[in-house]
Amino acid sequence: MSPKTQKYTLLAIRILLGGVFLLSGIGKLIDSSDAVYLVELMATKFYWLIEYSNIIVISTSVLELLLAGLLFWGRKLTWVLLASFLLILAFTTVLSYFYIQGMSVASCGCFGAFGGGGGITVTLIRNLVLIALILGGYIFNTKS
Repeated sequence: MSPKTQKYTLLAIRILLGGVFLLSGIGKLIDSSDAVYLVELMATKFYWLIEYSNIIVISTSVLELLLAGLLFWGRKLTWVLLASFLLILAFTTVLSYFYIQGMSVASCGCFGAFGGGGGITVTLIRNLVLIALILGGYIFNTKS
């Protein structure tokens, strides 16, 4: 693959991931009820989470907006892609836990007011695609 193609592929991945994080962060800041509900479901095992559910969701939204800005900017891309990977991996771990427990969740609240429900299975598949994009971005970033 030519360096020019690698450069534009990495740019497309950055814009796509940045857009996902931007929509997710803004959406949860507008309407965080489903995401707060998911944190409260985790509180059935970890009781202390219930007190901090709103703070956790708002902090996550701010982190997503920060990652979106850094992805659009294109600086410190290795660190941004690593942070993105860890964030999506954490979300995937929590959703996998709910899936394995057989919990029925109509929407993960991932995009807040912008919807995008579909349940846990659809969200897990979407997260796997995002992980693949992040890993692809990391590979293209290290080659350039």
